[in-house]
Amino acid sequence: MHYTGTVWRPPYEASSLLIEATAGCTHHKCKFCTLYDDLPFKFRLSPLEDIEEDLKEAQRHCKLWGRKISRTFLVGANPFVLKASRLLEIASLIQKYFPTNQSIGCFARITDITIKSDEELAALREAGYDSITIGIETGDNDALTFMNKGYQAEDIIVQCRRFDHAGIRYNFFYLTGISGRGRGEKGQSIQQTSATSSIRR
Repeated sequence: MHYTGTVWRPPYEASSLLIEATAGCTHHKCKFCTLYDDLPFKFRLSPLEDIEEDLKEAQRHCKLWGRKISRTFLVGANPFVLKASRLLEIASLIQKYFPTNQSIGCFARITDITIKSDEELAALREAGYDSITIGIETGDNDALTFMNKGYQAEDIIVQCRRFDHAGIRYNFFYLTGISGRGRGEKGQSIQQTSATSSIRR
């Protein structure tokens, strides 16, 4: 399998097939993050040939162990930044080797949603992209600016509502203390953005 550096995944993706679609982070400027410091580059996308080779290898092992795959998680800091056409190609490959696969997840930044049209989001949902994990960290604009996240609370609301409209569920990674002592309530103000989101601390 083509894995680069430390492989990070949410704990609730423990039973998912892990396929590397990207390595590193397109932003890599958040003050608190050291997750990808072990990589000699900022960001790299995986060649489709490598992804298909990994799917073939996983298919062989799953047949040997009698395991069926129902969900695939694309590894990388924010694979959702890839063009919709590229994500659809990856979904097609997953379906080719694992017809039982029902959904595809990955990490995403809010800015990754911004660059996609509503039509593209709908197509991605149709292809299986669902339950996307977003590290929003906080709804406090002061903290978002200080931590250099690259967007504001209003952007989170707008883009997550676009996910809602497309029928794409999502999970938040949320850092409860990032706003500082006595400012936790301000930081949690973003939690009401959508009925389809869930909060992961």
